[in-house]
Amino acid sequence: MSGALDGKVAVVTGGASGLGAAIAARFAGEGATVVVADLDRVTAHESHVVDVTREADVQAVVDDVGAMHGRLDVLVCSAAVETRASAVECTDDDWQQVLDVNLKGPFLCMKHAIPAMVASGGGSVILMSSVLGAIGSPGYAAYCASKGGLVNLAKQAAIEHAPDGVRVNVIAPTACESGLFLKVIQQAPDPESIKRFVAARTPMGRLGREDDVTSAALFLATGASSYMSGATIPLDGGLAARRMG
Repeated sequence: MSGALDGKVAVVTGGASGLGAAIAARFAGEGATVVVADLDRVTAHESHVVDVTREADVQAVVDDVGAMHGRLDVLVCSAAVETRASAVECTDDDWQQVLDVNLKGPFLCMKHAIPAMVASGGGSVILMSSVLGAIGSPGYAAYCASKGGLVNLAKQAAIEHAPDGVRVNVIAPTACESGLFLKVIQQAPDPESIKRFVAARTPMGRLGREDDVTSAALFLATGASSYMSGATIPLDGGLAARRMG
């Protein structure tokens, strides 16, 4: 590890499992003090039990980070849920849950974390979206809507806080070998066949890997991306390019 994040303090929502956990581990390995905010408590990092849809929870973890560490440099919003239903089949409860976790959650996190970053002299917000924030997919109405909204929310926050030294960017992976995709397909009768099917439809012929995502997150967290804000990094093996062509 290069120590690229030595002295930095990072909060990772959804950091107890999946890609959030992988990002938290990568950041810690690069020297950051990592605070995991999740409904599940972890032992590998400083951990706070947080429901990102509850403003009081979000405010409390940001306040605690300020009190304990005196600064906040990086926020990664990785907490997410998914439901499979078309626009006419999605229930109101499922729609609300997906929009609350995937869109309201990052909004609340930025609302409270960005002022703390400004007080620290600036920072980087990394929002975890999806290739489905750029393209549609039958049966994922709420998820696509939430991830598309997240991309535009990032642009809004980026232009509003550029003068403050806070950058806001998006990582948009396709299906990965870990994370939410893997969790969802484990409920299917033959998860491996789904993985092969999705990989075959991707121009690069494979699923995303943890390292693909953590390397992009590290890039956005460091000065290597100091002139990038309001951007979306597609980590999809060329999938969106083919679907939109």
